[in-house]
Amino acid sequence: MKREHLEEFLERGISLGFRKATDDPRYLGWIRLSKRKPDERHLAMLAPGEEPRFVAEQEILRSKPYFVLVIELSREVIASDRYETMDDYRVFEQHYFADPDEVEKIIGQYECALEDIRWLHEIEAP
Repeated sequence: MKREHLEEFLERGISLGFRKATDDPRYLGWIRLSKRKPDERHLAMLAPGEEPRFVAEQEILRSKPYFVLVIELSREVIASDRYETMDDYRVFEQHYFADPDEVEKIIGQYECALEDIRWLHEIEAP
C-alpha cells in the first residue's frame, strides 16, 4: 500500500496490520496500526487550567498520534466463544509514534514494511 493511501485510511479511523510470527504454536500474533486524534471539541470547551490530566493526554495524542499494538494471543481463546482477558496475552505492547517513519522502524524489527500492511480482516486480527 502506498504511504498516501495508508495515511488516508488512518485519518478515517481505520486500523490496519500485519500477522506476526510467534515462537510458540499455542499463540497467534499481530501488529496493529491506528492513528489517534485529540478531542479538539472537548479541549475547546475547557477553561485554562481545567482538567489538566485530560489536556496532557490530548497533547500526547497530538504529538504522537500513531499507535502500534503488538500482541500474541492464545489460540485457545480465539477458538473459544469467550472474550479474552489480559491473562490470555503473552505479548501486549503499546507503542506511540510521531510519524510513519518511526512506525516503520518498530515494524521493521518484526520484518514488516508499511507497503505490505493489510486490512485487519485479511490477517484475521482480533
